[in-house]
Amino acid sequence: MIVWRYGKKWQLLLYVLLSIVASAANVGLAWILSRFIAAATARNLNMFLASAIFALAIFIGLGVAQWLLMVMNATIIRTVNLRIKTVMIRYMVDDEPLTTDSGKDISFMTNDLKLLETNGTTNELLILTDALIFVGALAGAFAFDWLTALAFFVGNLLPAGISALTQGMIGHASEQWSAANASWTGQLKDFLAGLDTARAYQANGAVKKRTGILAAALEGRLFHMNFLIGTVQAVAMVFALVLGVLFPFGVGVWHIIIGGSTLASFIGVVQLSNDMRNPLLEALDAYNKRGATKPVLKRINEANTALTATTDDGENLAPTATGDLVMQDATVKIGDKPILQNVNLTITPGEKVLLMAPSGFGKSTLLRVLQGEIPLASGHYTVAGIPAAKINRVALRKHFGLVKQTPFLFNDTLRYNITLGAEFSDAAVMTAVADAGLGDLVADKGLDYQVVENGQNLSGGQIQRIEIARALLRQRPVLLADEATSALDDQLADKVRREFLSGPETLIEVGHQVPAAVQAQYDRVIHLDQISTAQSA
Repeated sequence: MIVWRYGKKWQLLLYVLLSIVASAANVGLAWILSRFIAAATARNLNMFLASAIFALAIFIGLGVAQWLLMVMNATIIRTVNLRIKTVMIRYMVDDEPLTTDSGKDISFMTNDLKLLETNGTTNELLILTDALIFVGALAGAFAFDWLTALAFFVGNLLPAGISALTQGMIGHASEQWSAANASWTGQLKDFLAGLDTARAYQANGAVKKRTGILAAALEGRLFHMNFLIGTVQAVAMVFALVLGVLFPFGVGVWHIIIGGSTLASFIGVVQLSNDMRNPLLEALDAYNKRGATKPVLKRINEANTALTATTDDGENLAPTATGDLVMQDATVKIGDKPILQNVNLTITPGEKVLLMAPSGFGKSTLLRVLQGEIPLASGHYTVAGIPAAKINRVALRKHFGLVKQTPFLFNDTLRYNITLGAEFSDAAVMTAVADAGLGDLVADKGLDYQVVENGQNLSGGQIQRIEIARALLRQRPVLLADEATSALDDQLADKVRREFLSGPETLIEVGHQVPAAVQAQYDRVIHLDQISTAQSA
């Protein structure tokens, strides 16, 4: 159960207790109605007045129980939602492969998790409450008239088979809707981001056409899923009315006619039959809807399992650890597509290496593999003699600095974008600022200057220098540079490159068009297309 795995046990147990109280109050209500009928039949005013006093107490108790149930329902949903979101955020931040489509993640965290709440968590609580009300009503009904109660029980139970037979179809329809929804969100994100390009080349019509096709596919899948759920509900309702109303009423009336029961007892059973039939139909409906959440719940459980299996335990790698980076027969795949194959590479501590290959060959991917962010499909990769897969993942990440070709800036201050919220002295920050060529910007704007979304108030060169400052500030044992100086002018690029080359750290830089004079500054130039059998994308 979602509520058991991701909720708090004491909250769920309290919810069960309150549901039992509500169920007992429903039985008490039926008993009061039976007493009213008995008092009317016997023309006994004292019996009626005593029953009315009991009724008032039961009604007040039922109202309080229902209010407390509502409060606990909302509390449990809040707890489950928060814990699931915490699991998914942890997984996306710490463990999910960097090759995952961000559009699908956004769709999952918004649309899919909302579906899980409405059709999963909420319906599990509803099923639990309905089950307890059903059991309480059945026990009370048997106490009034066992034969009529048995007829109601059998008549209400038979429609449950319809739900069991349709779960597979509903689950498949839900998977199709979830896939269409993820595709819609991802493509819509791309379309909106590329509107300027579409308008510049008058591709508006093509964008609208493709968006319309995706929207129609999404709504078609949603209609199909809702149609199946609605059809099952309708068929179950017909069976429930015929078998759960007509049949047991006939048995009850017959039992009174032959003298086996009384009208008062029959009214009590009829009152409780509503608490058998309605919760059963409601629970069947909730069960069908919960089936639509299986793909969402599967992904959450997989993420939770991954977080449990991938802890921060592992062999230690000291911050100052030295040793070769070694790849042997390493193959890298993104999905089913080989990016790099049979790579054999050894880089010694302090070595300055330039990796060259044509554009799209997998240079950036190789840097991610060295960081441990992308696993090998086959082969071996060791850091200082330790298999990378066995190293504490936090320690492995701290072993590498990374300068990306296309940096990401947060909507925050210059200081935050350089330190990323970590504690560094002002002297250390200013040293990194100077070495990265940011001195003029900081002198003009200050470290508290607000960088807008994606650094739109900065030049491309300034953005690249912030990325360089991040790496220089941390002084990691290995610096990975992905076309690090491509956005800088020649003079600043030469300054930053000298900074990289003069440091004690190992430098692994990638490029595809590097002048021979610049290549000569490195200890070694490795042509990636000569050590990998993969073909350029």
